[in-house]
Amino acid sequence: MDLHGFVDIGVFRVRLPERLPDNQSWNQAIEVCRASQHAEQMSGWLGIDALAEVFPSQFSQRNLLNIPGPIYGAETDTCCTGPEEAPNNVLLDNNGQEFVFKQASSAVEFRDLVAAARSECFVGYGADGDVHWRLSLIRDWWRNREEMLAALGERWLAEIAQSHCKPESVERRRRALLGGARGYLRVYGFFVENGRAPTDVDILPDVD
Repeated sequence: MDLHGFVDIGVFRVRLPERLPDNQSWNQAIEVCRASQHAEQMSGWLGIDALAEVFPSQFSQRNLLNIPGPIYGAETDTCCTGPEEAPNNVLLDNNGQEFVFKQASSAVEFRDLVAAARSECFVGYGADGDVHWRLSLIRDWWRNREEMLAALGERWLAEIAQSHCKPESVERRRRALLGGARGYLRVYGFFVENGRAPTDVDILPDVD
């Protein structure tokens, strides 16, 4: 089955340094691996459940532009560190606050999203989205896609997005809201309702 970029990030573990080493970004300093017995026995390796404790729950304050998924930006600072740490996953809204426009589809993107959260000085990210998202909320989010497209207008492109974000990411966000995210949302909707990724024999829910 085509999972449309969905990955259950519960299969990954990260290890956060106590402080940022000199001349490194967070995405260079954070280690990532797949979950295994070896990693479980090593102290300091964190899965998504443990990260939800490191980055406190802020789901009710989440930026409404975040695509549904486990990691989200809430009331972040405006230092623009997120797009630097996770250029393929994080953009800025019209106020310069960070939101996740694409959830992690690989170990590297998971590491980068954790790096974006770790670099945010207000601890304005949450990692407990899987606990809160439901199919009904996903459908509500998708119904508002025209409003989200309108919110990211000319000022956003001229003053914010093009100054701090990858042009490819800006275009990817636009395509997602024009319909490209539908497949991912159907898979994620199945995941949050069933607690597992779908297989070839499963029927995906509609989000329209």
